[in-house]
Amino acid sequence: MQTRTTRIWLIGLTVVCLSASSPRFLMGDVKNVILMIGDGAGYNHWIAASMYQGRWDAQRGQSTQVYDGDGWIEVGCSTHPLNLSDTPQKTDVQDRQLIYAPAKAWDPQTGYDWLNRTFTDSAAAGTALATGVKTYNNAINWSDLDRPILPTIAHIAAQSGRSAGVVTSVQWSHATPAALGGARSAKRNDYETIANQMIQDGILDVIMGAGHPDFDDDGRPVTNEPTHRYVGGKETWEAIEAARATPDGTYHGLRPVSTNAEFQSLLSGETPRRVLGTAQVARTLQYSRKGRSEDENPYDTPRLTNVPTLAQMTQGALNVLGQNPRGLWLMVEGGAIDWAGHDNQGARMIEEQVEFVEAIEAVVQWIEANSDWDETLLILTADHETGLVWGPDSAEEEHRFQPIVDQGPGQMPLLRFHSKEHTNSLVPVFAKGRGARWLVETADRTDPVRGPYLDNTDVFHVMAKAVSGPVVAPAEANP
Repeated sequence: MQTRTTRIWLIGLTVVCLSASSPRFLMGDVKNVILMIGDGAGYNHWIAASMYQGRWDAQRGQSTQVYDGDGWIEVGCSTHPLNLSDTPQKTDVQDRQLIYAPAKAWDPQTGYDWLNRTFTDSAAAGTALATGVKTYNNAINWSDLDRPILPTIAHIAAQSGRSAGVVTSVQWSHATPAALGGARSAKRNDYETIANQMIQDGILDVIMGAGHPDFDDDGRPVTNEPTHRYVGGKETWEAIEAARATPDGTYHGLRPVSTNAEFQSLLSGETPRRVLGTAQVARTLQYSRKGRSEDENPYDTPRLTNVPTLAQMTQGALNVLGQNPRGLWLMVEGGAIDWAGHDNQGARMIEEQVEFVEAIEAVVQWIEANSDWDETLLILTADHETGLVWGPDSAEEEHRFQPIVDQGPGQMPLLRFHSKEHTNSLVPVFAKGRGARWLVETADRTDPVRGPYLDNTDVFHVMAKAVSGPVVAPAEANP
């Protein structure tokens, strides 16, 4: 079996030992760290899905999901980028006009406009979560000084001896899994290079998602020329498929799986130690299937049955990574929540958020059956909000920021989108387990509506502390 290379791990690695008296930088001893990202999921995305599921307590104004239970903490999170450029500016200076400001965000006259003009993309947000460094939009672990930012949280986890993995409901070389998976690129759309880095660096023990070149969005064989860009190019894909066709075959130490049956085989029992899973569907596990319309209700269009669910992928990933007695680090992304927000598709937004919640439930079940909360940290958040979702009358100035309206279980809540892009809104952070209190201690800013909040770079520092002991400072850092 191929051993993990150290060539990439140690580039730019600087260990900074900080005073144990600072609660933010206490040495951590968390065996398992799991980060779950609902891409584009602002507060109202979480609430809308809870209403649809019949898990909304109107009297308390709170959901009754698993992440609302005993032992969970909740804070807000800011997501702004370093600047709004899509190329390095060679300054590494924070544009202060982009920093989240409650007075600007909640202004009934200008708040929507400000939130719609100052947002991050998933690449910069993923980089902040992966490295603790702000950068320009379009960058995958790449600094405004035009250099890679290392180490990422995946590098730190792997160097500690833990197994590391990324799982997503979209193409596995897309921005969020790429950033959290340790790739480095000045351009997020350089998918071939990113995919090959993720496979060949030897850092990731699990890579799972969509992006299969031989199948369309409905899981049917393609009739035109396949697109191989999301899986590393044609040569890489042919090598992956050759390894999959060989009993116990691997590509760069990763066992390829693609069929639904192959994914299901990972859910229990003995598994390969390292897995590369590309579900037999083009762009997304479910979101991009046919039937989308403005009048659609959730699940009007039957779901694809020939691909695994995000929850099943997550279970399989945990079963693979959990074989390592030294622990694991895993990122799970509900990636198509964001796609629904861009398209202002409320029904499919709820479908994708519900699927993400089901993956959260699968993780909680795994922790309680195979580990415990004394040795595991689970963090739930979003990289940004997409769609500026508020209530049905929220376009009117006197009803700005109107709450969405519950219509009962199985019914679409009444809501309205105010953007087809990302926004600079705060997003929630939920956490439970060993080290969750560090997030509360770090949330030293206050929003009049959301309460205490931290920055997305702080999430990296909490994870790094949890898996590395002394904080590992990236080679690139903002002044």
